[in-house]
Amino acid sequence: MDETRLLLSRLDDLIYKYYCGEVEGFGFLNELEVSTAHNYLKNQKVEHTFYGGYPSAIRMFLYLENELSECSDIVPLKIKIKGDNNPTHRDFLGSLMGLGINRECVGDILIKDGYAVAFVKAEMSEYIIQNLDSVGRSKVEVHVFGGELASLASELEEAEVIVTSMRIDNFITSVSDCSRQKAAEFIKDDSVFVNYSCIDKISKTLNKGDTVSIRGVGKFKIGEILRKTKSGRLVLSVLKYK
Repeated sequence: MDETRLLLSRLDDLIYKYYCGEVEGFGFLNELEVSTAHNYLKNQKVEHTFYGGYPSAIRMFLYLENELSECSDIVPLKIKIKGDNNPTHRDFLGSLMGLGINRECVGDILIKDGYAVAFVKAEMSEYIIQNLDSVGRSKVEVHVFGGELASLASELEEAEVIVTSMRIDNFITSVSDCSRQKAAEFIKDDSVFVNYSCIDKISKTLNKGDTVSIRGVGKFKIGEILRKTKSGRLVLSVLKYK
């Protein structure tokens, strides 16, 4: 069974349990899995929501509820670095995987100054606290993050982007400074998402309020068309997640 069919089977099982009175979710899902789940549940007319532990999360849990008042499935861990080294995201993820943890048990890992915050499944948090003692060449201390989760949300940087039209391929070309051919490759490789949905057509039209995520490039919020240039191109207001 391929990964998509396996995910759909898990979704059917989740729906069955939900209607039997067992409210639960599962994750962490990556962007493509979130897109697949969102479209499938939308077609089934099943209310759902996604949550990754903090605002603007990428890897997320799925819940069959319209609103989520609390979440006990996800625990944020602060991994404090001892010394002057600066481990990368790959270092942190590799060290967690080195503990024998399944990738699905780890959500976003946010790199900060002197530490990282890793969102993990609650059932694995104590194990990680007790066993993770190094990342790369650095010794670390691990404990539950005690700060405000809202403070971890990505900062937004306002920018103006010039596009020839509101088609998704034109937008990719502008924000990634690449050719139209390369933009089409991003789409072909399932690397472009708009409002949780994986985009498979270069002719997709963007609208104000859309959230666009391009793997390897960044995440953007589409704003208003500010004006037109003398050549007729559009100057678009965009918020970029930093």
